[in-house]
Amino acid sequence: MSSLKELTDGFSDERTLGTGAYGKGVHEYGKKIAVKMFHDDTPTHVDGGHEQFQKVFSNLQRLRHQNIVKMLGYCYETQQKHMEYDMRKILSEKTQRALCSEYMHNGDLDKYLLSDKYKGDTWQTCYAIIKGICKGLKYLHEDLESPIYHLDLKPSNVLLDEKFVPKLADYGLSRLSGDEQTQIMKCSMGTIGYVPPEYIDENVISNKFDIFSLGAIIIKILAGPTSYSKRAEMSTQQFVELVHGNWRDKLHATSTYALEVYSEQVRSCIEIALSCVEADQCKRPSIGEIVDKLIQTETAINKMTQSPGTSMDQV
Repeated sequence: MSSLKELTDGFSDERTLGTGAYGKGVHEYGKKIAVKMFHDDTPTHVDGGHEQFQKVFSNLQRLRHQNIVKMLGYCYETQQKHMEYDMRKILSEKTQRALCSEYMHNGDLDKYLLSDKYKGDTWQTCYAIIKGICKGLKYLHEDLESPIYHLDLKPSNVLLDEKFVPKLADYGLSRLSGDEQTQIMKCSMGTIGYVPPEYIDENVISNKFDIFSLGAIIIKILAGPTSYSKRAEMSTQQFVELVHGNWRDKLHATSTYALEVYSEQVRSCIEIALSCVEADQCKRPSIGEIVDKLIQTETAINKMTQSPGTSMDQV
């Protein structure tokens, strides 16, 4: 722990990355890392205590994917300290816990969506972020022997590396394995705006919990940070046409070719996002179906680029 204190300049405010999962940025051998501290003095907080540390550590140590934040190491140290209690000095134990992970140079998706870069970025960049998030979630849900459900997907928990590759982070995770497809949870999960109605009403979690959160994230990427309130004010078709129209204008400003090639991919992504936030969880697609749909749109684009003059309708 002393080496981490030295690298973080005593966990100074200047090294703070934010109030999310990974709080301090440091350098080690010329390479930046991020450090997340777990504190005993807030046992009811989602980040506090031994149990939460063990939960996050056991999940992170087995995750290996380009769209999942990689754990680089950890610190678990118990020290004996003298403290005053009831007017006398006693010897107590204090345990310090920290996880070290790769440092994400471009911060989180929440910050990106509020930046000028987002406003000026191309469709290809936004699509790459959407697909990367989906691939990371597919790895958690379908590619592990025991699936992991994130249960707190939101823009601030999607981190962007130096090339704007998205990586899922902040694992206050729940893991469901075998035939256990749903659970009733008594503790608080998720963040308002990204929590599905079945959890709000009945505390039910399943893989469709994360799908709802994913849909809310994609809507924000497609339509901007304040888009969710607009969606509630209009019909599904009106919202699709509004977002699609905005992107068509942006694509047309780039080139007619970009408009023709990417316009329908934009529409497909909007429709995917809206299917993810269906009130009935049974109507939401699985993450595998979502990734397959994205690949289909890419196949159609490839056919168009290889055969000039072919329209998306013909494909």
